[in-house]
Amino acid sequence: DTVAVKILRADVVEDEKSRQRFYREARAAAMLHHPNAVVIHDFGEDADGTFFIVMELIEGHGLADELRKSGPMPPARVAHIAVQLLKALDAAHAAGVLHRDLKPQNVMLTAKPGRSDIVKVVDFGIAKITTNSPEDQGALTVPGTIFGTPEYMSPEQARGETLDARSDLYSASVVLWHMLIGRSP
Repeated sequence: DTVAVKILRADVVEDEKSRQRFYREARAAAMLHHPNAVVIHDFGEDADGTFFIVMELIEGHGLADELRKSGPMPPARVAHIAVQLLKALDAAHAAGVLHRDLKPQNVMLTAKPGRSDIVKVVDFGIAKITTNSPEDQGALTVPGTIFGTPEYMSPEQARGETLDARSDLYSASVVLWHMLIGRSP
């Protein structure tokens, strides 16, 4: 099978927090086992110090590209995509993972024979793992630091407050609005 390989850029590899975030992304995505979330096959550091994530290659295009091309979508199509997006988030939340940057650019649309608009949620780069294992408890951000894309983030995320699954659901609703209306609110 053909795979995609994501590597940590050489200009940030020396930064400990960047390396930790990269590993957190890999671990968060690897915890998910759902048909609507990107599959992580492996991650680590090779002999020359390159940090990598090996993941499924998604042949398709981003929801953001689709929205730029076609504008507002019919409600039935939005519902079809929404169900898959919400199922992926439900699986992530059940695994103790908050995405924290859900937006059209992080939703891929692919197809199989006889089936279109298959959703794959990608880019868990700023995901937060909410399990209680010691390696998940180390702070990678200063309290109150804001990560995410402003037009899709929940008010509590914009204020730098503690987040839970409701924040991802807020972001999902903004994505759905964008799909229906053709722009974010």
